[in-house]
Amino acid sequence: MELYAKPIITTSEDGTINIKVLPITPEYIDTRLAELAVFGQINYNIEEVVSTVQNSASQKQAAKRLKATLGIGPAEADFLLDLTIEEMAYYFNRENCEKEIAKWEKLKEVLVQ
Repeated sequence: MELYAKPIITTSEDGTINIKVLPITPEYIDTRLAELAVFGQINYNIEEVVSTVQNSASQKQAAKRLKATLGIGPAEADFLLDLTIEEMAYYFNRENCEKEIAKWEKLKEVLVQ
């Protein structure tokens, strides 16, 4: 059985819609764990992150501002920008984030066996 991640849908500046579906591999899980780790690094609350995004003229500018404000890398900024408000609120709850990390780690153990 093969597992696949949630499709990533992006729209280019020219209006082209891109859909990317990635298989869930140990490497994919490592990336996901690194993205989730950003919530342990951020000492800001969700309102500040949302405000930073909303007060940006474009997604590119929002990513740049998140990187500068939060001291995170481009992958982590893109991860935050891809989240819905509900997902962000869920992950900003440290207990929820730790549960999610534990789920991904357990899935990785299963895949590696």
